[in-house]
Amino acid sequence: MRVLRVFGGVLLWLVATVLLVVALVLCLSVLLLPVGLLLGFAAVRLYGVGFRLLLPRSRDIRKGLRKEGRRWRRKMPLPQKRSGWLARTARRVRR
Repeated sequence: MRVLRVFGGVLLWLVATVLLVVALVLCLSVLLLPVGLLLGFAAVRLYGVGFRLLLPRSRDIRKGLRKEGRRWRRKMPLPQKRSGWLARTARRVRR
């Protein structure tokens, strides 16, 4: 499924690039300037949609964070007292 989303995003970027070039050519003519501006805005919106397709979905991000959170908590060491170099530097900073 991820491959299809990436393929769709890249395809939308290509369509948006073609629309942007056409919009720039239309903007050179004073009579077709409004049409060129509308096509330019449409191209920018297509770039945004394509970019959102390339990014992971929020559901996948939340699912990944839950997995990482469980694994991280299991491997986390128990809190220890400050000793050695860290304790000495902390005392120096407080003074």
